[in-house]
Amino acid sequence: MKRYLFVITIVLTMFILLVVGAGCKGSATTTTSAVKPGSGAVINSDSIVTATIQSITKQSTGYPWKMDVMIQSTTDVNNLPNPVKDSVGSVVTVFTNENMTSFKVGDVVTGQIKYVGDVNIPSGISLYMYTIALDVKTPAY
Repeated sequence: MKRYLFVITIVLTMFILLVVGAGCKGSATTTTSAVKPGSGAVINSDSIVTATIQSITKQSTGYPWKMDVMIQSTTDVNNLPNPVKDSVGSVVTVFTNENMTSFKVGDVVTGQIKYVGDVNIPSGISLYMYTIALDVKTPAY
């Protein structure tokens, strides 16, 4: 009899914990940014990079410039996810608002790359490059 009472007590305790736990919001649903739950904003991210420009295209819509850059090196920024950490040696497409008229294919640049966009839109996530500058180690032509 004591054994049955023990089993029933355990089952009832588990049931109560399950019901109470179902009504709680865990840390998985908590956000540290001002993004409203259910919105499609991408996670906060950042990286510092050195990259070689492979192509530069003036855009007529969206961001004014689109570039293909080969990532030479990348450094994390604080504890933020680095969107190009696994792209060293690879070419990635980035967009920017910065004026790229003084840059050309083959230039080695430094800058920062982060995710931008909306995860709820097909192809809505892009890489955005900013604080772009000619790398001081680039030889003069």
